[in-house]
Amino acid sequence: MATSTGAANAVEAVKERLSPALERLDETMRQGRKFIVRGQHAAEDSAAAAALRIRRRPGSAVMVAAGVGALVGALVGFGLGSVARCRE
Repeated sequence: MATSTGAANAVEAVKERLSPALERLDETMRQGRKFIVRGQHAAEDSAAAAALRIRRRPGSAVMVAAGVGALVGALVGFGLGSVARCRE
């Protein structure tokens, strides 16, 4: 019986020492979840606003997409050309 009482006392001592850290961890996790939810809501709002803009002006949306595609294509082509020149 003395061993179980000693073990119980040791467990209580560990709980007392870890309690503040566990409480801080719990609070940090709660804040993290709130931050993630706010980010999800902002992303959903941005997506809805973008969809509305595209529906209102489909021509300009196509032009912007073509411009971005050309820019990305030029950058990728330039990068691949540089890599090919370096290997020669």
